[in-house]
Amino acid sequence: MSQSINKLYNDALEILRNLTTSKGILASTIESDNYKRIWARDSIICGISGLLAKDKIIIEGLKQSIITLAKHQHTLGIIPSNVLERDGQVEISYGSLVGRVDTNTWFIIGICLYYLNTNDEETWQSLKSSVIKSRAYLKTIEFNDKGWVYTPLSGNWADEYPIHGYTLYDNMLRLWGESLWLKIQKKSDSEFDELKTKTLLNFWPQETLDYKNVYQKQPFINVLNTSPLHFCSSILPGKYDTRFDAAGNAIALLNFKLTSTQKESIKEYLSYLKVTFSKMLIPAFWPVIKENDKEWDDLKDNYSFAFKNTPFNFHNGGIWPVWMGLFCLGLSNNDLIEEAEMIVKDFISVIESQNWNFNEYISGDKLKLKGKEQMGFSASGIVFMKHALNFKNCNQIFGL
Repeated sequence: MSQSINKLYNDALEILRNLTTSKGILASTIESDNYKRIWARDSIICGISGLLAKDKIIIEGLKQSIITLAKHQHTLGIIPSNVLERDGQVEISYGSLVGRVDTNTWFIIGICLYYLNTNDEETWQSLKSSVIKSRAYLKTIEFNDKGWVYTPLSGNWADEYPIHGYTLYDNMLRLWGESLWLKIQKKSDSEFDELKTKTLLNFWPQETLDYKNVYQKQPFINVLNTSPLHFCSSILPGKYDTRFDAAGNAIALLNFKLTSTQKESIKEYLSYLKVTFSKMLIPAFWPVIKENDKEWDDLKDNYSFAFKNTPFNFHNGGIWPVWMGLFCLGLSNNDLIEEAEMIVKDFISVIESQNWNFNEYISGDKLKLKGKEQMGFSASGIVFMKHALNFKNCNQIFGL
């Protein structure tokens, strides 16, 4: 496997270098659906993979992405979803149907990780105010000053999927960004520590004798009685969304050290996925929403260019290399190295018989390459997978 992952890794770095411009890192070389722009989420994730690889070209791309995004930060502190600067014209999007919460969180993570890994004091000082404004904006969308940000429908990367509320993904990104900010400031914060404890307890309900940190007691007990095998994807007043969210779980695994019981639960869930797919692969969200499910009405008309969320595709059960790679890093952070190795091995076995071109995702039913090609997102996933197999220095690079 090492030979195969090494070849993929080198190709991934080449893709990422090719996507790097003087304005930052493009999402893709493909001129479609606005991909050939600087995207807060995609560009930062690609840049973080450059930090792992210690690639000077990609790291410079991360810096320029941050500068471009900060330049067009809204007066309210909102970081653009994407920016296009070309021929003296500028197009800025803060989101289409709704704004994107994860533009601000990835921006904070990106600039903090860039500074921690490069000690570029000049860039940090010039952009520090943008981080402060971004943090202030995120504070306002807690709405109740209790620590969790509230994400509207279509308000993050899964913009055509019915997930909203206090989402695991957005709140884990927020915690990661805040922890990096505190690390740079060389400060501790008891309220932040309490928030992390509260987040771990609520998003993966565990037996407790003290319910003071429980968001809402009865929904918490309802989920606890089902013995969940992973973090839940979202919490809403009155109910939990207990679906598996690969991106949210990946970032949670990076930010938390699991108990031995939780590790066994994750292993059990991975075994279930292996049986389901005949390979140990990680879907974006699971289970799939089908036409007879009550969530279908929230899914079927929510799209911008074309409907892509048919069962087992795109967000709806599609397998995204970027989140799978990040999930492998989270597993390695919790000493589940064998599981990470199996995921990488099975991923390679799926793509090696197909015309792999850094496709956006793999269909969850036929395991066929789907979506846009030449994606920086997917190249980053390969970089994450490679470093998950040798996790030694990742914690330091990630500021964990």
